[in-house]
Amino acid sequence: MPHGMCFDWRPGVLWLNVASDVLIAAAYYAIPFLLFYFVRKRRNLTFNPIMVAFGLFILACGTSHALGAVVVWKPVYWLEGAVKAVTAGASLATFLMLIPMMPTLLKLPSPADLTRANDSLAKEIAERRAAEAAVRRMNAELEARVADRTAELEQSAALEKSSREELQREMQRRQEVEGQLLQAQKMEAIGRLAGGVAHDFNNLLTAILGYAELLRTQVRDDPESLSYLEEVLRASERASALTNQLLAFSRRQQAAPRPLDVNQSVRNIDKMLRRIIGEDVDLEVHLAPDLWPVLADPSHLDQVIMNLAVNSRDAMPDGGVLRIETSNVEIAGDYIAGHPGASPGPYVLLAVTDTGAGMDAATRERAFEPFFTTKELGKGTGLGLSIVYGIVKQNGGGIMLYREPGHGTAFKIYLPARMEVSAAPAPRPRVAAEAAASGATVLLVEDEDQVRSLARTFLERRGYHIVAASSGPEALELLKGYSGRIDLLLTDMVMPHMNGGELARLVKAMRPEVRLLFMSGYTEGGLESRALMEGESFFLQKPFTAAGLEEKVRQALGRS
Repeated sequence: MPHGMCFDWRPGVLWLNVASDVLIAAAYYAIPFLLFYFVRKRRNLTFNPIMVAFGLFILACGTSHALGAVVVWKPVYWLEGAVKAVTAGASLATFLMLIPMMPTLLKLPSPADLTRANDSLAKEIAERRAAEAAVRRMNAELEARVADRTAELEQSAALEKSSREELQREMQRRQEVEGQLLQAQKMEAIGRLAGGVAHDFNNLLTAILGYAELLRTQVRDDPESLSYLEEVLRASERASALTNQLLAFSRRQQAAPRPLDVNQSVRNIDKMLRRIIGEDVDLEVHLAPDLWPVLADPSHLDQVIMNLAVNSRDAMPDGGVLRIETSNVEIAGDYIAGHPGASPGPYVLLAVTDTGAGMDAATRERAFEPFFTTKELGKGTGLGLSIVYGIVKQNGGGIMLYREPGHGTAFKIYLPARMEVSAAPAPRPRVAAEAAASGATVLLVEDEDQVRSLARTFLERRGYHIVAASSGPEALELLKGYSGRIDLLLTDMVMPHMNGGELARLVKAMRPEVRLLFMSGYTEGGLESRALMEGESFFLQKPFTAAGLEEKVRQALGRS
C-alpha cells in the first residue's frame, strides 16, 4: 500500500513531506561532492578514509529520503529498507572510525587557541622581520664600512703610487743632476789638463818661435835654410793657434770683456756667416728688441757664433735652415735645481738651431770634449764646440744642448745680463819718454830658463838693460840689493812659490814708479787683482815674437 494513504491523500500534508524529502536528498547528495573536493585538495590530511565513509553515509541518507518521496505513491518498501540498511552500515563504519580519531580531534585547537597562536606567530613574524631589518642595517653598515675601507685602500694605493712615481721622478732628476755634475767635473778636469798642457806648450813654443826668429836673421843669405826655417815658423804658429783653442776651452784665454750688445754682434757677422754656411743653407735671424747688455769679449762672442754656425753647416750637407735667436730670460730656482752651477737672475739667451741630422745620446755626452769629432779624419780638430764651452763658462754663462736624431740640434747659451752698464775706464795718459830705449832697465822674472833667456836676448838687442830672476823671491832679493832705477817689471803670471800678481804688489810697494807688464800662457791664478791689471799694467800672451815683445814693452813704458 502506498505511503500516501497514511496522509489520507491529503495534498497539503503529502506534498509537504515529498518536498521536504526531495530537498533533504538534494542536500545530502551535494555534501559528498564538497567532501570529495576537500579531500582532493587536502591530500596531506591523515583521515581521508573517514571522509570516504562519511560521504557514503551521507549519500545513503540522501537516497533514503529520496525513496521516502517515492513510496508516497509506490510502495517499494524493500528497496527503502535495503537503503536504510546500507545507511546503517555506513553510519556504523563512520562511528567505528571516529573512535580512534577522537584523541586527535580533541587536540585540535579551539578558536581562542588559534587566535593566541596566530598572535604569537604574528609577534614572532614581527620579531623576525625586525631582526631581518636589523641584519639588513648591519649588512648595509658593513657594506658602507667595506666601501669606505676600500676607498681608503684605493686612496692609499693611489697615494702610494703617486709617492712612488714622485720618488722615481726625484731619483731620475737626481740621476740627471748627478750626471750633469759628473759631466761638469769631467769637463773641468779636462779643462785643467788642457790648460796645463797649453801653458807648458806655450813656453816651448815661445822658445821655438823666438829662437827661430833670431835664427832667421842669421840665414838671410841661405835661401834653402831660410825656407826650412819659414816652415818651422808656420808650424809653430799653427801650434800656437791650437794652444789658444785649448786655452779657450779651459777658460784660461786672455779676454778683454766690455759691455756688449749681443744683437749688434750678430748683425756685425751676419754677412760673414752667410758666406760661410753657403747658399744651400737658409739663415734666419730673430733678434729680441731691448736686449739686455752682457759683459764679454766681442771677439770671443764672435768666435762662439762662428763655431756654432760652422758646426750646424757641417750637420746639414744637403742644406737646411740655420736659426739664430736672442731673448731676455729670468732664471729661477726650478731651473737651478736641475742644473748644477747655475745662478738665478737675468740672462741673455743666444739660441742657435739647425735642421740637420741631430745627435745621438752618446755623441751629446762628449760633444764639448776637446778633440772629439764625428767628422772624417782630417776634416775637423774637434775643438769647435769645446772652445764655445770654454768661452761661455769663462764669461759666467751656461750652455745647453738639445738634440734628437733626425730633427736637428739646438744650442742655448745663457750669458749673465749686466743691467747696469758702467762707463769704460778713461785711457791712461801717455807718459812722455824719459830716456831712450837703451836707458830703460827691465826686471825680467820667468821660471822657464829658455823663455827667460829668449826674452833677455830680444830686449838686450833692442838696447834695454836687463835684471833677470827665475822666481819671485829671487827677484825681491835682487831688488833689495839693486840701487839702480827699475823702469819696468816684466814677469810671468804662473810661477812656483810666488805668482806674478803677488810679486807685482810687493815690487810696487818697494818701487812705486815701476811699470808692470805680465806675460803668461793663460791667466788663471795670476790676475787676482783685476783693478791692477786694468789700471796699471799690460799683458803679453805667450807665445810672443820679438816685435810683439818690444811693442808691449814700449806700451808699458808709455812710449809710442
